[in-house]
Amino acid sequence: MNIENMSAEDKKVQNTKLLLVDGNSLLFRAFYALPLLKTKAGVYTNGVYGFLTMYNRIMEQEQPTHILVAFDKSRRSFRNDIYPEYKGHRSSPPEELIGQFALLREVLTKMAIAWLEIDGFEADDIIGSYSAMSHNEQIECIIVTGDNDSLQLVSPFVTVLMTKKGITTVDRYTPHEVKEKWGVEPEGMIDIKALMGDTSDNIPGVPGIGPKTAMKLLSDYHSVGNLYDNLEQISNKNLRAKLLEYKEQALLSYKLATIDKEMELPLALDKLKRMEPDYEELKNSFLELEFNSLVNKLKPQKKFEIEFLDTFEEQEVILLASITDIQHFCKSCQDQAIGIFLDFNKIHPMWSCPNAAYIELQEKLHKIDLNENDPEIWRTLKIMLEDPGVKKYTHNAKALQVLLLRKGIDLKGIAGDSLLLAYVNDPALNGDDLLVLLNHYLSIDIPKTNTAQAVQFMRELHEHIDDLNGEDQKKLYIEVELPLSAVLAKMEFIGIRADREELANLSAVMEEKISHSQKDIFEIAGKNFNINSTRQLGEVLFDDLGLRKVKKTKTGYSTGAEVLEQLYDDHEIIKYIIDYRQISKLKSTYADALQAMINPETGRIHTIFKQAQTATGRLSSIEPNLQNIPIRTEEGRKIRSTFKALPNSSVFLSADYSQIDLRALAHISQDEVLIETFQAGIDIHTRTAAEIFNIPLDQVNAEYRRRAKAVNFGIIYGISDFGLARDTGVKRNEAKKYIENYLNSYPGVQNYMDDIVKFAKKNGYVETILKRRRYLPDINERNKTVQAFAQRMALNTPIQGSSADIIKLAMLSIDESLREAKLNTKMLLQVHDDLLFEVPLEELNLVAPIIKEEMENACKLLVPLEVNIKVGPNWNDMHDWNSI
Repeated sequence: MNIENMSAEDKKVQNTKLLLVDGNSLLFRAFYALPLLKTKAGVYTNGVYGFLTMYNRIMEQEQPTHILVAFDKSRRSFRNDIYPEYKGHRSSPPEELIGQFALLREVLTKMAIAWLEIDGFEADDIIGSYSAMSHNEQIECIIVTGDNDSLQLVSPFVTVLMTKKGITTVDRYTPHEVKEKWGVEPEGMIDIKALMGDTSDNIPGVPGIGPKTAMKLLSDYHSVGNLYDNLEQISNKNLRAKLLEYKEQALLSYKLATIDKEMELPLALDKLKRMEPDYEELKNSFLELEFNSLVNKLKPQKKFEIEFLDTFEEQEVILLASITDIQHFCKSCQDQAIGIFLDFNKIHPMWSCPNAAYIELQEKLHKIDLNENDPEIWRTLKIMLEDPGVKKYTHNAKALQVLLLRKGIDLKGIAGDSLLLAYVNDPALNGDDLLVLLNHYLSIDIPKTNTAQAVQFMRELHEHIDDLNGEDQKKLYIEVELPLSAVLAKMEFIGIRADREELANLSAVMEEKISHSQKDIFEIAGKNFNINSTRQLGEVLFDDLGLRKVKKTKTGYSTGAEVLEQLYDDHEIIKYIIDYRQISKLKSTYADALQAMINPETGRIHTIFKQAQTATGRLSSIEPNLQNIPIRTEEGRKIRSTFKALPNSSVFLSADYSQIDLRALAHISQDEVLIETFQAGIDIHTRTAAEIFNIPLDQVNAEYRRRAKAVNFGIIYGISDFGLARDTGVKRNEAKKYIENYLNSYPGVQNYMDDIVKFAKKNGYVETILKRRRYLPDINERNKTVQAFAQRMALNTPIQGSSADIIKLAMLSIDESLREAKLNTKMLLQVHDDLLFEVPLEELNLVAPIIKEEMENACKLLVPLEVNIKVGPNWNDMHDWNSI
């Protein structure tokens, strides 16, 4: 679209971004996420405070031009006329929360934020109608909610931010994410709900049908209506009979689950425009509510007008249509700096096909359509992409490298990666989305439908963020994060071999165990019920069996893992429920899911390492997550055993840092006793047991060592006496004594804990040994609970972050050594403090010492680093290397 030819109305729409907030959902979420807070006058405020905290974070990230907060007017809506039991089982909100609804509306009014509630309708319906308007008029719309119902509203122009954990974490849902998770297009979420029901809203659905069955049925029949039109085709007689029996209930549930998108909108779009509040009045209101941290953040923002924003001017895209044009262009890139972006069709680069390359050269934007069947285009691009003299600026270089490795191209000359640079600058900022970074750092607003235009700003963005970083952060970026992305790209591309047949067999065995556990549970309970339903399980445990009620939530009594652990010795049924849950999760998450993730081209599973995700600098793993496969259960170990080296030609080698966090603590705290212990090769847990129990080393038994181990690792995480008592099974006063004895025995650790908190309070951040920073904006928060959490982060981050720094340095050194020696050993996985390799048999005795040496010398600390090497045919059956 040529901006100069756009009408004024088109320009307004092009640069309008509507934020729709589910007020009830967010206020409930905030209330239960934070401890009760109240002012000196006795007004409860924790829900409102949490709401505003989340709201401010989303405003900073999304920068909307228009805002509406929607509320439920009452507990009844038109759905109760259809089905009187709708939401009928919900208890009234706590008294401490009820008054905060009116308080929140009052605060929103003072913030000049539009809010709306309508008799007979729910907040969902208000949001649904405004989002439909956005879709129809092609206006970008962001919905913030904790309600899965809203996923049916997702479209190319409507994105849902789903609150996930407390008030800090959200999942972003576009049509792609909805389809990936649920197997249906967004509107198909109504059909999902019609079949499986919804216990939170008391939507009945079809009894016995859960998410998996619903998704399978809709995969085959696409909609509830079509499903019932073809009911005779379902081979499972029991399922067919159940669907027929509850047909009317399913159709009723469809109506209940459908959000009204055709309400008359009482406020026109221009009434939702983001406005400047009266800051003095708002400041006084916040002071009255004792929201002092929010007062400090109050400052006039740039005015958001509906008129066209001139910070972004769409650039003409020059299409390079012929191979001659492409060849000429690639030659003109020699010794130049370019911005490059590959448009590909899926999130996972190992499952994607690049559609086009967008390249900025000398402030002109070029496009090359990538035809998979035209090798000449790729041969031409290969020369330019492998030329280190062409300086390439991009966003997420790792994904780009994986895509190109699949084409036989070894990308060279990466001069800048805005994803990693922004991560080093501020790890708390979600920099995955390039458009978010452009808005945050350069105040440039580019519509999501025009992402390719961002390429023209890549170099400018890199230079801007680079200017914000200090010399230590620049060094961390250039010497660690940027080269590491190339190492991780190779690991992702190589993947890890998994045995599909063994996974299928394991899934069948697990299914049988689940069935046995279910039968045992039903026999003990004396009836059949949905074990996966919190409400039904709660009725069995607390009403039928009369077990003690441990924890109450807003929807009833909790049956979470923590509760079941406390009830373990109270009744025999608990063991079977825990086993049922554990095996069910392992089956669905790994035994079943991993089969579908074996790439048909390679026969391997290719995880994605998220390099710019965690605040501590640790790598995480997704699609699939291979870092969280449990090793303490038999089923978890069996899953690991399905990952295999090539038989008769190679083995797996695991290299694991021993107690790296405690060694990092010894180095950072400079505690003389800790340092002497590690230097002398004394087992640290035995030494700690001797210190805190005041006994000789040779009298430390297994139980004393176990308790000391809990203390050692608990100190790192800022554990309380209550938490330690829970972990060790001792009384709270005894746990308190353990902590006091520990800190008396290791005075350097006590000094470190005091000094690091003081440093954080003064500077607003803490650092690792490589000067990786984590900012702690809540460290001086007046709310003691919030401040205490920030203090735990201050204690923990330098230790965990330094451990992450060390293993990253080790990965770089090992990669360089393997390349220099021209070995065929491949680094496959990083799992926290452990590296996994696939080693040809003939290289084992050469490679093992190299890996051990590089890891133990990756970073010079005041204490020695120690690495354990194990070798085996699969990821589970590993034996000490020295014993082979």
